[in-house]
Amino acid sequence: MEFAIWAYPWDVLDAGPRETGARIAELGVDEVTLATNYHAVQAFAPHNPKRRTFFARASSYFRPDGGYGRLEPIPYEGMTGDWVAGIADGLENVRVNSWTVGCHNSRLGMRHRDVTLTSAHGDDLVFGLCPSNPDVQEYLTGLVRDLTDSAHFDRIELETFDYFYGTGFGWHHQKIHAQLGTLGEFLFGLCFCDHCRGTASDAGIDVESARETVAQTLDEIVDGTVPHGLSPELWLREHDAVADYVDVREETLATLYADLSAASGSTPLGYYVGAPEPGREWMVGADLDQLSEHVDYFCLPAYESSREAVMNAYRSVDAVTDDVPLHVGLLPGHPAIHDGDTLVDIVDSLRAVDVPRVSFYNYGLLPERSLSWIREATNESL
Repeated sequence: MEFAIWAYPWDVLDAGPRETGARIAELGVDEVTLATNYHAVQAFAPHNPKRRTFFARASSYFRPDGGYGRLEPIPYEGMTGDWVAGIADGLENVRVNSWTVGCHNSRLGMRHRDVTLTSAHGDDLVFGLCPSNPDVQEYLTGLVRDLTDSAHFDRIELETFDYFYGTGFGWHHQKIHAQLGTLGEFLFGLCFCDHCRGTASDAGIDVESARETVAQTLDEIVDGTVPHGLSPELWLREHDAVADYVDVREETLATLYADLSAASGSTPLGYYVGAPEPGREWMVGADLDQLSEHVDYFCLPAYESSREAVMNAYRSVDAVTDDVPLHVGLLPGHPAIHDGDTLVDIVDSLRAVDVPRVSFYNYGLLPERSLSWIREATNESL
């Protein structure tokens, strides 16, 4: 079993790339998976030597090299030079991977509302770019190509390269006082932009009927006439036009991933699964069986508090991933894991089922005691 740890570039730079690499290697970790293109963030950094809090809008931490078309990553304003290049050149003792956020980009969404997800009520969901849009497809492919061409990374991992749905990860002072539930979140974020509608219409789907059904059901969930706890799978069985509409976007995403795979060349490509929950990746347009033809592995962030919960999540995804390797991510700190023994138990259980790689979230966010738990867990796995 190999080990990786996610990290933010500011934490690596503030402590020094060489020093950070040595510290991570001492934890028994082989790889740093570095945030290279990221959503808006406020990060609390408990052991950072220069700061305790970092704020940024959706930004890249490398300098884009063109080839993006209309959309392009926006470099972080406080960055001097190219942070990613400096870190990749300065890290020693560990390999470096790219952790790349795709469609979750409120900055580009606010600037280009026509490329965002569009709800059934006609709202622009600016936190999410729509992967049916050709401009977004060009942007995502350009990201992967640019990162590959930089030659900094052993692997590229893709987060929200899909129909990032619902109410998002949260907005500043987000206000939602209607209980949407899993079904309501899904229907709220189901995209009806011109490109999604056009593709579905070409497939023979009555798009307007599907849109009206989604909008009406969402309103009924809010009113309480449709239970918010109703299973999305059960609901779709009774609404064929919407079910067909959902199937079409899985085909669209699979075609996009063929392009992403071509752009990555020989650099291994991974996709984060488990959203909105393990085994329900179809809700973000991801048919794992189709995507397995274009990625080298899946990574499941299983930020659970017990061995049983982590293994249940793992089995839910493993059952549908066929022969594609499944990596697992763990959160050895608040609000998930609260002691070293639990982390050791979980890592040992994953090792017993031949999980090839475990990743820990996140170097700069974890207190020192959590880092010591990682050392315990990697020691136990030797």
